[in-house]
Amino acid sequence: MASLFIKSVATLAGIGLSASLAASEYEVQKTWEFGLGVGAVAGPDYRGSDESRSYVAPIPYVVYRGKIIQSDRDGVRGQFIKTDNYEFTLSLSANITPESHKNGLRRDLDLPELGSTIEIGPAVNIRLFGESLTQGLQLSLPARAVFSIGGDESGYIGSLFQPQLIYRERLGNWGFAWRSSLTWATEDYHEYYYNIGAANATEQFNAYSAKAGYSGWANQASLGRQLGDWRLAFFVRHDYLGGTEFEDSPLVKTKHATRGGLALIWVFQ
Repeated sequence: MASLFIKSVATLAGIGLSASLAASEYEVQKTWEFGLGVGAVAGPDYRGSDESRSYVAPIPYVVYRGKIIQSDRDGVRGQFIKTDNYEFTLSLSANITPESHKNGLRRDLDLPELGSTIEIGPAVNIRLFGESLTQGLQLSLPARAVFSIGGDESGYIGSLFQPQLIYRERLGNWGFAWRSSLTWATEDYHEYYYNIGAANATEQFNAYSAKAGYSGWANQASLGRQLGDWRLAFFVRHDYLGGTEFEDSPLVKTKHATRGGLALIWVFQ
């Protein structure tokens, strides 16, 4: 059940469904929206892996537009300070690592199974240009603690700092969002994915210990629209790992990682 929940939340977060399907600011927005749907995501086992998986998960679609707590374009978040030009929030996100026990390289080295993750932490969002923080270009500066769920090593696994530029626009009946981000991470976060202990080393794969520092660059685009009581969304994300602190790990088989997905939601209230 925990795995299914993480898959559902991560599918929703990865597709950026609330961002893509946000109603136009000229439309009346309800305080609550409820729906059910299904999403599908395909991508590598982890950034740097040359093995990929795909999964399908149910999506519980819940949007709440309260004065402080909201579940909207950036997931679940607490909005504590907001003006026309900036906001301070506490946000929650999730990422899925599907069935890492099936990864051939990690299995051959007898490495711990990777879990899916929950990320939580503060963020400052600054409007650079556009009509509002939901339209146009903004700078987002989130710092998040990361917790693993469902793997062999559950609990806190490190922290991330991920400055990003976010552009949102309406393209006719479609909502469009683009994110370009750089990531820095703590040593324990990199160790979780890329370390090879002395006991796991082989003649072909030496022991490796990751360091803190630069963790990669990524671009993500998403599209979504409303079709009556239905919501449709797509996303694609590409990560580049060149120059990262862990790029020399034997577990990094490629410096490119592409992930994509789609979702179809029926909103019944």
